[in-house]
Amino acid sequence: MKKLTALAVLALGLGYSGSALAECTLKDPPAVPDGKSAAEADMVAAQQAIKAYVTETQEFLACLEGESRGRMSGETTKRYNEASERMEKLASDFNKQLKAFKTK
Repeated sequence: MKKLTALAVLALGLGYSGSALAECTLKDPPAVPDGKSAAEADMVAAQQAIKAYVTETQEFLACLEGESRGRMSGETTKRYNEASERMEKLASDFNKQLKAFKTK
C-alpha cells in the first residue's frame, strides 16, 4: 500500500512539475523611448519596465534550464539564446537612448 501511495504522489508530482515547466513563456520587450525627445518621466518608466523585463527574462531562462534538466535540445538552446540576445540588445538600446537623453 505504501508503494502504491508513493507512486501516486510521484506521478502527481511529475505531472505538476511538467505542466509548470511547460509554461516557459516570455512577453515581448518593452519599447525604448527616443532619448532626444523623451521626457524624464518616460525614461524612468522605460528603465523600470526594462528592469522588470530583464528579471522576467532571467526567470524564463531558468525555466528553460529546468525544463531541459541540463540537456538542452536544439530548439531549447535556440529559445535560450534568442531570449538572452533580446535582453542584451534591449539593455544596449536603452543605454544608447539614455546617453542621448543626458546630452540634450
